[in-house]
Amino acid sequence: MNNLLIYKYFLWVMSYQEISDDFWDLVAPLLERFKRRKPGGSKPLEFRVLLNGIFYLLKTGCQWAFLPSFYGSKSTLHEHFQRWASAGIFAEMFRLGAARYEELQGFKWDWQSMDGSLVQAPTRQSTSLSEEGVGRNPTDRGKSGSKIHLLTDQEGMPCGVALAGANVHDSRLVTATVEGLALSAPKIKPMEERPHLCLDKAYDMKRVEIEVLNHGYTPHIRRIGEEKQHVTQDSHPARRWVVERTFAWLKGFRAIRTRYTCRGANYLALLHLACTLVLTRRLEAIA
Repeated sequence: MNNLLIYKYFLWVMSYQEISDDFWDLVAPLLERFKRRKPGGSKPLEFRVLLNGIFYLLKTGCQWAFLPSFYGSKSTLHEHFQRWASAGIFAEMFRLGAARYEELQGFKWDWQSMDGSLVQAPTRQSTSLSEEGVGRNPTDRGKSGSKIHLLTDQEGMPCGVALAGANVHDSRLVTATVEGLALSAPKIKPMEERPHLCLDKAYDMKRVEIEVLNHGYTPHIRRIGEEKQHVTQDSHPARRWVVERTFAWLKGFRAIRTRYTCRGANYLALLHLACTLVLTRRLEAIA
């Protein structure tokens, strides 16, 4: 066996370790309606192989043209990804993953964290930058960028995600992120039993505090100029760091770390897939 065959065999073995059986069993029913119904033509690739190819791109950040050939042709993979993304399949995967996590492990809703993270977006410019979630990054000399805005539970498990241009302030994305929850938190009406939402200094505005209260949270906002306090028995420890750790998990997927997709819906689909993988892998780790 020559080196090329060994290399291809290695890639083939590694590829089928990407999507676990549990993950596939969870999402496979969503793809049933996309199966070919009419006979004829070449034999279609299995959807699990195509999803593995999309995962390979998500993990490595490579271009569609450089995906290993055993995943199928570039045009086939990209066509299926576009169809699934347009139909909201990846958002539904996120919802299913969140429902499975809630059933088997349970989100810790009492203390939640929210924050935004900037990513470079060296994509082609269009006339509808705001619609595609692209804007000039004020912290990177005005270069093109996007912002991921994330809501997590007490343990950093992703609950909701929103996409915007890098020029959109974090304080403007609270409602969009809450509305993007994959799974609604339990309804708690009494004021003293409301879940807590931890936010950093970027959200230190009266309108944000009112907005958070209107969404049923007790806000915990780090005030501008406020000195860091030592945690005492009577104080609540800050839990903002968990969302930063979740951003690190998401940016372990190279297609998330730098945005090369032109369409905002496609990048958001990759975000939903990454969040689903974070949830399902946590379940697999504790099983």
